[in-house]
Amino acid sequence: MIEPVIVQIKDSLRTSLDLDPALEGLAALEKENGLSEVEWYAGPKLLVKVSFPKEFSDDQAQNAIAALQKSEAVEKVVVQSAANLEFKPADFERVWKAGNLIPDAARRGFDTERLKRPSVTYDQNTELPLHVTNEIIVRWKDEYVWNAERTGFDQQFASFIAQAECTVVGEQRYTDHDLTQTLEFDAVKYSVIDQLLLYQANEMVDFVQPNYLYELQSVPNDPFYSAYQKVYPLGKISAEAAWDITTGSDSTVVAVLDTGANVASTNGHVAHPDLTPNLWSGQNNGDRHNFTENGHAVTDVYDYESEPPPPYLGNSHGSNVASIIGAQGNNSLYMCGLSRNVALMILKVLPVPSSGNDINGKTSLIIEAVNYAVGNGAKAMNMSFGQYFCLHQSFEPDPPPGYWYCDSFGLDPALLIALQNARNNDVVAVAAAGNSGANNDSENPGPFGPANMPTDNLISVANSDANDARYSSSNFGVKTVDLAAPGTGIWGLRQTFNGNGSDPANYSTFYGTSQAAPHVTGTIALLKAKYGWETAHGLRDRVLMGTDDLTTWSTLVRTGGRLNANKALQARTLIRNVSTRARVESGDKIMIGGFIVGGSGTGTLKVAIRGLGPSLTGLSVAKLPNPKITLKNSSGGTIYSNNDWGTLPTSQKNDLAANGLTPTNSLEAAMVCAGSGGATGCDALAPGAYSVWLESSNGTSFGVGLFEIWELEGGLDEQTRLLNVSTRCLVRTGEEQAIAGLILGDSTQSTNTTIPKRSVLMFGKGPSLPITGKLANPFLVLKNSAGTQMSSNDSWSGATASVVKAADSSWTNKAAAVDEIIEAGLNPSSALCGTSPCESALWPILKSEIYTATLSGVSNGTGVGLIEIYEY
Repeated sequence: MIEPVIVQIKDSLRTSLDLDPALEGLAALEKENGLSEVEWYAGPKLLVKVSFPKEFSDDQAQNAIAALQKSEAVEKVVVQSAANLEFKPADFERVWKAGNLIPDAARRGFDTERLKRPSVTYDQNTELPLHVTNEIIVRWKDEYVWNAERTGFDQQFASFIAQAECTVVGEQRYTDHDLTQTLEFDAVKYSVIDQLLLYQANEMVDFVQPNYLYELQSVPNDPFYSAYQKVYPLGKISAEAAWDITTGSDSTVVAVLDTGANVASTNGHVAHPDLTPNLWSGQNNGDRHNFTENGHAVTDVYDYESEPPPPYLGNSHGSNVASIIGAQGNNSLYMCGLSRNVALMILKVLPVPSSGNDINGKTSLIIEAVNYAVGNGAKAMNMSFGQYFCLHQSFEPDPPPGYWYCDSFGLDPALLIALQNARNNDVVAVAAAGNSGANNDSENPGPFGPANMPTDNLISVANSDANDARYSSSNFGVKTVDLAAPGTGIWGLRQTFNGNGSDPANYSTFYGTSQAAPHVTGTIALLKAKYGWETAHGLRDRVLMGTDDLTTWSTLVRTGGRLNANKALQARTLIRNVSTRARVESGDKIMIGGFIVGGSGTGTLKVAIRGLGPSLTGLSVAKLPNPKITLKNSSGGTIYSNNDWGTLPTSQKNDLAANGLTPTNSLEAAMVCAGSGGATGCDALAPGAYSVWLESSNGTSFGVGLFEIWELEGGLDEQTRLLNVSTRCLVRTGEEQAIAGLILGDSTQSTNTTIPKRSVLMFGKGPSLPITGKLANPFLVLKNSAGTQMSSNDSWSGATASVVKAADSSWTNKAAAVDEIIEAGLNPSSALCGTSPCESALWPILKSEIYTATLSGVSNGTGVGLIEIYEY
């Protein structure tokens, strides 16, 4: 029987009036080819599972798939066994049986993000964090905004805000079907709570929130470099070694969202010559932005206020932060930024305080700046400000004398949407973790934003002192704060300059996560200069995998370490090889290995694939006597097949021999995909999803077999690489458990003392597989090359696994919150075994080594399971 396929509808159609005609055309095409719809999935993508008649041959199925792929409604067609490679688990969470009515908001994807977003319900007892007293922010539901003429939204909206006595003073749109507005009202007549309750009750409203106020988080040959920067902070993070690799590029645009900076001369003030050479060209052309509710006002960006007179200078926060990131270096002047060459985009979103740190920046203005940065080419944003988001506190009397805790909170959904839009446009955001000395994981004082916002392009930074200890005021959190960076007594430029570079009056010294964050942002700028092709996720990954492991931080931040710019700039630690050993039978019980060739490149990857059986040693059970392997693309088409390596073209056999991969038994199978134009039988693989079927060559002789794939680039190609590997196989007990092997590293690392680590996300699945006879309750165990168990898991989000861990005695314990697995859309099935989800997960950070992951069934359960390993 031919396996079903998953058909993806084009995203562009979902918000088009052409969706219904296109789906009608697809249904007609399916009927014409004898195909049947099984079920629909409406989430981040619109998918339909389509099955074939039982009597169909492989050729008939491939012809039908080709017809589907030509449909104007179809983005891609993927065989069911490869669906985990092309789609995320979140794409299959919402299911409708074929023929059942799917709500229009679901079909068009309007409610996808809304359902994921934490909801906040306001009442008269809600205690609001710091906010503007005469403004609120409202996001209207996409299904009303879209095709507003048909839905009557414009008239209903105008009538409602008139009744509420509100005026629109700001507006944001990310697509043609969303609308977020800042509304102003009379604070004498209405409170913010009054307006929140009114809008909350309106069916057209997606969410409503206060307009929150954010607070600053601060309590080469350049003369000041040797005196104040060489040892700490820049020496701590190996800046000089990093500069041997790159000093940055003036084509890398970094946005600094702060109080402005000393970047131009006006009103008798002189711009600092360490900042002006590194300004973004848009600002050199006079495009200087001070954001207001009415849009972009071409005013000043200076780190002082001239109104009302007389001018006051504040505390130089923005100038200090900007100079840490990118004061020009090696120019015989003053100080040196981490990225000595960069294009600083200065966006003034917070007014300069007259004294102290009583500074507040509105959500609405920060959103303006985020969107401006995204729209004008910024690759990173620094946000050295923050706010707690507790909406209500309760008192717990036990143990005496009792304590208050936050039992209701929200995380500024309007800003979250802006940051998610930045993620979708490949922009990294770096945020200060806060200066309250608090645990950001804790329910008291609650979440801290934007640093805790659930989007995977954001890096949250704590403050590390000269002894690599946590500075007492720095917030921390093993789930919610990513890493530490220097932030104690950091020298930077002031908002004034008197022409004398050796005069301390031109410099400021700050303590806080406000200063830690720009060290990370500066490192991002260096990374983008070195790896211009890298994505936002890749830049973040390099920073987090390049930290120095420190016992002082092992239980305080997710990476367990402090920033190391040089290590972050090293070649990435790659997945070199993966293999799986398990019993191979027939039908759904053959072994199917899947993998993704991906990354940021468009090149090809050379791989060797083997199917072994007779040569396996140390087994007392039957071995697969005559393995056959078949390489397929994601739509099920055969690329290459082999059941006897001796029949391979000479070039493939030579490649096997050169890499020490020639099978030792003539009945075993292999292939090398390394050629071009078909000259060697199997071309090197372009980016995409592939699967390898390992089965008996005669279909009747079964036993334990081994599938493996080797990347043959020597770990030198970072752009086109193995990103995800998986194996679906029969899981039994004892020697017939499924055992996956994983090799991390590359051929250059043996002499490299600054080797980055590698984060891998591992899943053990069963209940979510679309087959019968599946493994009911998977159990996943990770071991190192010495056979020592590092970690295990049998419920990815159960009570005993609220944090997924992997420990290694030579590398500090690492932790990652389950909610980031959900955030990434990678969460396994929610099917329960007792009170906890059945499927398992591990998220270790590993060094270059060989590892094994064993998949078995709880209580000796058996069935077909899936091992997945992601570079993530």
